[in-house]
Amino acid sequence: MIGPLAGAGEILPGPGDFALLHERSMPQKDQLCGAFWGALILSAFGHAASQEEVALRAGTTLAEGHPASWLPPGASPRADYEATIPISPDVASAGTSATGVAGTIEELSGDALVVVPVAGPWSSDTVVSLVEIAAAEVPECVLIANLRTRHLWGSHPPARLLLDYLLGRSVETPPPDWDCGHFLTIAACVGGPGGALVVLRDTYPQLGWDGYHLQPVVAVAAALERDDGHEGGVLCACEVSAAESLTVRLGEAGFELRHWNNGSPDRDWGR
Repeated sequence: MIGPLAGAGEILPGPGDFALLHERSMPQKDQLCGAFWGALILSAFGHAASQEEVALRAGTTLAEGHPASWLPPGASPRADYEATIPISPDVASAGTSATGVAGTIEELSGDALVVVPVAGPWSSDTVVSLVEIAAAEVPECVLIANLRTRHLWGSHPPARLLLDYLLGRSVETPPPDWDCGHFLTIAACVGGPGGALVVLRDTYPQLGWDGYHLQPVVAVAAALERDDGHEGGVLCACEVSAAESLTVRLGEAGFELRHWNNGSPDRDWGR
């Protein structure tokens, strides 16, 4: 594995205008975080799709209950669905599978896009390594992280805390904003002598700074590991022409290239 960043950084810009599309698309519709990223990636690569279309193709189901149970602090419900999304009889298993997000991106793009699933192993070094490899091989690649938010820092830490972390000083960990299984994207890594911070691009402008927040790489690794009875991972979405070289490099680096079970239902893809 490539060693931790120190005084350097890697940026994954994604396809053209991806950051602007993200800004204009927030917030996600309620319980459609996976579909939010699927629709955004498809649109950015020229295959327009709505969150509802992605959700229905992916086999998404919604949980019944009060919105407070699935919204981060400060966010308002958004249930302006353009189609009827099925309700799950089992609240614990509602949501969108990682396989569903990946398969729908490939299907709705007419197989012009490929999603390489990375199931681990997860540590500070491997998270940094994944970003470095993707940035070197396919800068337009979008890394969709499927994780548990309770392991992340709160998304509005004082700036001094982030600087102290980068310098390797002892810091008091800010409590997480919320606790749920979630899809977000990895936008960059920045490093210092104390370790690396991962720039996460989220689905709500209330999280971090207009949807961007900095997280210690060790927290991101723990969130991907989940430790809640389910697995996490990262979906690497890119054009088909770039997928082979990315897959080879990730395999050489020791990553486990397979889909994982995040506890949400999945459809029979037959692909």
